[in-house]
Amino acid sequence: MFTPYRNVLSQKNHGPRAMRGYTYNGYDTVILENELVRAVVIVGYGAMVHEFLYKPRDIDVLYKNPGGLRPHTSFVPSSYESHPLSDHHPAGWYECFPSGSTPVKQNKIHIGFHGEIWGTPFELNGTEDSDAGCSATMTGYTHRTPWKLVKKWSLKKNDPTLYLEETATNLGETDLTVMWGQHPFYGAPFINGECTINFPATGYFDTADEPMIRKKWPALEPRDLRQVGAVNSDTGKMIFVTDFDRGFYRINSPAFKLALELEWDADKFPYCWMYECCSDKKVQNGRSYGLAVEPFSGLPKAIEEGHGVIPIKAHASESAAFAMRFAELK
Repeated sequence: MFTPYRNVLSQKNHGPRAMRGYTYNGYDTVILENELVRAVVIVGYGAMVHEFLYKPRDIDVLYKNPGGLRPHTSFVPSSYESHPLSDHHPAGWYECFPSGSTPVKQNKIHIGFHGEIWGTPFELNGTEDSDAGCSATMTGYTHRTPWKLVKKWSLKKNDPTLYLEETATNLGETDLTVMWGQHPFYGAPFINGECTINFPATGYFDTADEPMIRKKWPALEPRDLRQVGAVNSDTGKMIFVTDFDRGFYRINSPAFKLALELEWDADKFPYCWMYECCSDKKVQNGRSYGLAVEPFSGLPKAIEEGHGVIPIKAHASESAAFAMRFAELK
């Protein structure tokens, strides 16, 4: 097969830099680095962050699925109902759009588990770097639904923060609503039984309740929900924190004397889903240990029940921004 010649200039090897031309198991990949962090973005697979590493501790905080990232030529024969994401996704920081949670039917279109974007191939539009910072911009189009999503990942000089700015555009002729969420999934060794998580919030819902009712956060009995379960404890939880003073959380990892923080617009994303799997034997027969803490526009039945959704008119756009950073603990 003929491969066109590509003229590539020498790339920077210091300070903020955006490195392109890489592939990971066949997927286009871009790497953003500065003096403190490295972010590996799989452009060809949902524009998801596969690695977010803090250089002074040499620690990547994102969970890795034991099955890894399957090559783009592979295929697992599973049905729509069996959640293809579970077969194909390597975890990390991905996105739920234009829906989240379980499969849903909207305007006679079936949208799968966690939406379409997580597996959508994006195209790298371009990269920039200077002494002040670096960035990579990429565009993806959904297939079953009429969406264009432009994402810009960036770093700044001597700043341990990964910034995300994105814009969703409704390319259809019909006004639509979206259930929008980020899905950063954190893993060992950063996540461990000593970790705690803090929110500036006062309410939460728990899927263990039937029906779910609003409770006061933080909950300390019968267990402290801020405490992460230990590996091989065969436990888990799924709760939805809300009533935020501001969109923010901090995960403290005393073992590494390091914290991970995420900031967002709580008016647009007023819920934060927290999914914890501590070697739960019902998930991958106990192989999975990690913590997902996910800003969302609504609760799991948002589209079906018509609340917790963001309206976007035909040919209109909506933007969002997030910032993930490291902070050293004393």
